[in-house]
Amino acid sequence: MRFLIVLAVAAILAGCAPAPRPTQAIAPPQPAQQQPSMLARMLAAAGQADAPTRQAVERALGAADIARQEGAGAALTYRLEHCALLLLFAVDAAGEVRLSEAHPSPRHAGAPAPSLDQCAAEAPAR
Repeated sequence: MRFLIVLAVAAILAGCAPAPRPTQAIAPPQPAQQQPSMLARMLAAAGQADAPTRQAVERALGAADIARQEGAGAALTYRLEHCALLLLFAVDAAGEVRLSEAHPSPRHAGAPAPSLDQCAAEAPAR
């Protein structure tokens, strides 16, 4: 009889115990996807019909470190801390001088080539 009482008490206590919680692996927080800056969007529009004009680029970036005029087109180079940004301009069908190409490159030999977004992110610190 004692055995049945002990067994009944054990069953009752087992019913009162909290249920084991399933364990989940908690993933580390992912960095928020940053929206490209206005300058990055401006540079990414190179070669498109709505590409920025030379004046708009110079307002955003300031005077170029190296400027070269080739006929109606132009080449501007901006030296940033970790990258150099070469911007090529050409005249469009409406006669506007617009950004036709944007080329980021590393400032130091052997450094990895930066993306256009990375180079654009450095520009405000210029």
